[in-house]
Amino acid sequence: MNKIEVLGPGCSRCKETFRVVRHVVEQAGLQVEVVKDESIERMMALGLMATPGVVIDGKVVVSGRIPKADEVRRLLGIA
Repeated sequence: MNKIEVLGPGCSRCKETFRVVRHVVEQAGLQVEVVKDESIERMMALGLMATPGVVIDGKVVVSGRIPKADEVRRLLGIA
């Protein structure tokens, strides 16, 4: 795993999703790039229909909701 993207227009839910993902990555000591992308073009390219979205290495794994920290750990294989 090289990159985790949090996609969304910059709303409070998107910011909270970014915070949760970044916290889990930092807590686990993972060397993974975590980025926040607000571009509509990127969301459309991935077929993301609801935000916030979490993308791991180009694959949408969460859409339309804020994931819990435990879910993020499971998605990253560290649960």
